[in-house]
Amino acid sequence: MTRSPFARPNNRLTRALDRWAARRVLRAMVAKTENMFTVRWLGKQIWQCPVDAWVMQEVISEQQPDLIIETGTFMGGSAYYFGCLCELLNHGEVISVDIAARETIPHPRVTYIADSSVSEAVITQLKDRIEQIQARRILVVLDSDHSEAHVSRELDLYSKLIPVGCYMMVQDACIDEYDVFAVDRPGPGPAIRKFLANQSQFVRDRELENRYVVTFHPMGWLRRVA
Repeated sequence: MTRSPFARPNNRLTRALDRWAARRVLRAMVAKTENMFTVRWLGKQIWQCPVDAWVMQEVISEQQPDLIIETGTFMGGSAYYFGCLCELLNHGEVISVDIAARETIPHPRVTYIADSSVSEAVITQLKDRIEQIQARRILVVLDSDHSEAHVSRELDLYSKLIPVGCYMMVQDACIDEYDVFAVDRPGPGPAIRKFLANQSQFVRDRELENRYVVTFHPMGWLRRVA
C-alpha cells in the first residue's frame, strides 16, 4: 500500500499535538461564529458546526434514510437542512421534536412535533410513522436537552428505533471535553459512555467522528451493529 504524501507520523507526540490543535481550532470557531450563531444554510440559521454538518450530509447521502428523527428543533434550522438534503436526494422525510421550539422553518419534507422528546406519546407517534412508511433506514439525531440524565433517557428510548447498520448521532459532547463549555456539565459525554458500556448493540464510529479532525460531537456517531 502506497503511503500518502500528506500522512503524518502516527505516534503519541503527533496525536497529542493534533488533539491540541483541534481544540484550538474549535475554540476559535466558537469565538468567530458566536458558538455557531452565524452559520447559515441557504440563508437560514442552522446552528451547526459546518464541519459536522458536512459529515452528516455525507452519511445521509450514503445511507439515504427513509426517516430522519431529530430531537431539539430549537429554531428549525437543522431540520430544514435535513429536509433540503432529502429533497436533493429525492428520498426521505424528517420529524423534529421539541417541547418548546423557538421557531420552525416550513419544508414539505419536515414535520414538527411540539412535545417532550422522551414522552410516551412521542415515541408511539414515531413508531407509528415508521410502520406507516415501512422505514428500513433511520437516522436519529439527539440534540435537545444536553444534560446527562436527559441524554441517557433519549439513548435508551431512541436506540430501540434504529435498524442494524444505521446511526444514532448524539450532539454536543464537546460540553464534557472543552473548558469553554464547562458550565453545562455533566453533558452527553457520561451518558454516552454509560450507554456503550452497558450494551453491545452499538459501537462508536471513530472514523466518522474524526473524519475532518474538528468536531463538536466527540463519541457522537453510534452505529447499530447487532
